[in-house]
Amino acid sequence: MSVAQMTRPTMNVTVQSNIDDGPAESAADRHRYDAHALRDLTSRIVQGYGLSAHDGDVVADVLSFADTHGIDSHGLQRFQLYDAQMGNKIDPAAQSEIVVDTPVSTVIDGHRRMGQLNGRQAMDMTIAKAKKTGMAIAAVRHSCHYGAAGYYANLAAEQGLIGFSVTNTEPAVYPLYANDVWLGTNPIACAIPTRPHAFFFDASTSVVAYGKVELYSKQRKDLPAAWVVDPNNQPIHDSTDALGRLMRYDNEAGLLATGGNSEYTGGHKGYGFSVLVEFFSGIVSQGATTDRTAVGDPVEGISHGFMAIDPRIFGDADTILRNFSEYLDQIRALHAVPGKRIYVHGDKEAEAYEDRMTNGVPLYHKTVAELRGICDRLGISYAGVLDH
Repeated sequence: MSVAQMTRPTMNVTVQSNIDDGPAESAADRHRYDAHALRDLTSRIVQGYGLSAHDGDVVADVLSFADTHGIDSHGLQRFQLYDAQMGNKIDPAAQSEIVVDTPVSTVIDGHRRMGQLNGRQAMDMTIAKAKKTGMAIAAVRHSCHYGAAGYYANLAAEQGLIGFSVTNTEPAVYPLYANDVWLGTNPIACAIPTRPHAFFFDASTSVVAYGKVELYSKQRKDLPAAWVVDPNNQPIHDSTDALGRLMRYDNEAGLLATGGNSEYTGGHKGYGFSVLVEFFSGIVSQGATTDRTAVGDPVEGISHGFMAIDPRIFGDADTILRNFSEYLDQIRALHAVPGKRIYVHGDKEAEAYEDRMTNGVPLYHKTVAELRGICDRLGISYAGVLDH
């Protein structure tokens, strides 16, 4: 099997929730919808804001990737955010500008164009350069929320390359022992082409993504751990209260960095990872770090980073990736804690993909109501798509 053939999900098993050890989801809270129909509707909604059919399809691909791979926090449930930002933080008429272009690097000024469009342009350029030079890197400034970071890393893996992507966000996270919200959730994503599907790591450098707090609020569930704390470092368990405080941007609450609120639990590690993301997004792009992304008129906007590596620069790529596939299988075969299964990063996403392409994408009733409201305002029919 060649490198480029090692990337698509092939598992055919029932999906489990990607929120491991969280509260059980009620079947009454969600209904399933056809993935292809949702993707088409998403494209039409984006076009309803005045963007082209091509741009609508790009945004739809990014959001569909999240929803079909079980990354519920970054799929269609984010559309309420985009709708609220359209015309102010997001400029639907914006065009990007390439400000640095070398054989191995790119810097793009997104001019507040939708983040998915800036991200796809940057990663496509990075992949093309990496195929010629062995590796390439890009950064984007003055952009907007770009969806799941893993989508862009996976673009590289689908073409036999190793992909990375990072992004800063609007302020949401306390640096360790600070009571000023300063950092973003700042995810790091990596995808490597392996069998039976890509190794796929996509995680925020905060304890949990902001969107997970939104999902818990939609479910009317308490937060299960110290995800959000107040300025005195005390946990806030009421998800709706936590979300309301986070949304006011006035330091009433903040997410914790991965590792929690103490050095004894490793909070300094997530904090450090988050700062690294700031460097490879906001700093190298000469854009805004998270503390400045939401200020200015117009706002400075979010920054992203991308990298692609051709494994052939290390020698026999097929052997390298076959060895990695075998190594991952060895991890899967280790003795598991009773009642648990050992997953490798990408397994849950592959299972979700098989399940959701067959049985439909589950959406919360509140998310469906939000989408219907947007469609009604834009004059877009959702008949046959969001009927339930």
